[in-house]
Amino acid sequence: MKKILSVFIICLLPLMGANAQEKAAKQYLPEAGDWAIGVNVIPLLKHIGGNNNDTFGGGSSFTKDNSDFNLIPDVSILAKYMLTDNIALRANVGFMFGTDKYRGYVQDDKALLDNPLSEDKIIDACRVSNNGMSLNLGMEYRKGSKRVQGVFGAGVLFAFQTQKYTYEWANEMTTVNQQPSISPEFSGNGIYSNGYRPLETKDNGTFYTGLTGSVGVEWFVAPKISLGAEVNVTAYYMFGSQSYQKTEGYNTTLGKIEERTDLSSPGDRGFHIGTESLGGALNMTFYF
Repeated sequence: MKKILSVFIICLLPLMGANAQEKAAKQYLPEAGDWAIGVNVIPLLKHIGGNNNDTFGGGSSFTKDNSDFNLIPDVSILAKYMLTDNIALRANVGFMFGTDKYRGYVQDDKALLDNPLSEDKIIDACRVSNNGMSLNLGMEYRKGSKRVQGVFGAGVLFAFQTQKYTYEWANEMTTVNQQPSISPEFSGNGIYSNGYRPLETKDNGTFYTGLTGSVGVEWFVAPKISLGAEVNVTAYYMFGSQSYQKTEGYNTTLGKIEERTDLSSPGDRGFHIGTESLGGALNMTFYF
């Protein structure tokens, strides 16, 4: 009897091994209760391709070089929680808080007044602050039992961004020197408009809210590690708050240098529908 039982167990071993292998193969795909973190690989591809638009006052990683779809940063964090094997909650968060200081040489007006042959240089500067954040909350449904799955999602979008310019002029404005020399680095930015030069320009914020839908695929290259491509359809409303500019100049009526603050924009409005890659068209996602 013992010999028969031993032979029976030996015969079952290949079947048990095959069953274990089949179960292990299923671990390529996410399961209910799994968490996931996604990493956007688009910035890496841009870096390899040498795409760099770092210019004064120009775009930033938050603008995606597109004035109509400027709400989502290139780099964002994707998180998921699997409610079932096929349905997940998802959140995509992107943010950017940064300040750049641009500087340029300018002649020293005071030194030139004392010595017409003076070549002394001093430094003008402009500090540019760009801040923004986006949040996309939604759900997704995945279709397919193999290592390549279709992924379909929908969600709501909230975002904002602000920008501020602060100028630091090296040559002082006085009643004698009413239009001091400025660096050529900044001479093309509307300096001395109406006899006044800017001290600070601030956008109080542009806000976005809307709906998103997505279609994509995920290829599981290793157990619970996938490469994914995704395209979004976005419908959002944009509204901006008031912006202002602080300037200084010579007031001919009062006969003195004054500072003034004026509203420069009442804020823009807009509605957009289109395809956009929110948080990256190409992602690597890790499930655990």
